[in-house]
Amino acid sequence: METELKANYDSRKSFYGKATVRTEGNKIILRSYQTDVAYIENGILSSNVVVKGSYSHTTLRHIKEFLKQNGFKAENNKQILKDYSPTEKQINKDSLERKQKDDSMLKTVGIVASLGDIFSDNKKGANDWKVRMLKAGLENQGLIMPEDWDELSEDEKERRLNKVLEVLK
Repeated sequence: METELKANYDSRKSFYGKATVRTEGNKIILRSYQTDVAYIENGILSSNVVVKGSYSHTTLRHIKEFLKQNGFKAENNKQILKDYSPTEKQINKDSLERKQKDDSMLKTVGIVASLGDIFSDNKKGANDWKVRMLKAGLENQGLIMPEDWDELSEDEKERRLNKVLEVLK
């Protein structure tokens, strides 16, 4: 659920819907102008606060308000960027976690697509299954089928699809 960030500490009456807050698991995430800009992880007492970049004056006001509402010191913009920007270690950890999640998703797509050989009793059926599963799992992440795909032989389709599945495993 996403709610509008209220201006409790800021001199403005409202942020006019330009800043919202949502919870995902153990994270409270601030969104400013349609971009996730900061989060607090594991609550106030044992929290990890991350401001994910440098932003406009208005977005920094949103961040300052967000931090204050959640019990953190946020006196000025320099202090916010110094104290709450991610360390190199945190950036590397986040990057590794994202890569592991992406790798896991790719393996899952590959495994499901490979089931086409089991579910189908002919090459065309198996190829069609593999294409459907690859499109369902990868189409928004760079999968582009060749323009001449429908003109290829089933043997050539199978060869190409199996190479893709090898890479995904």
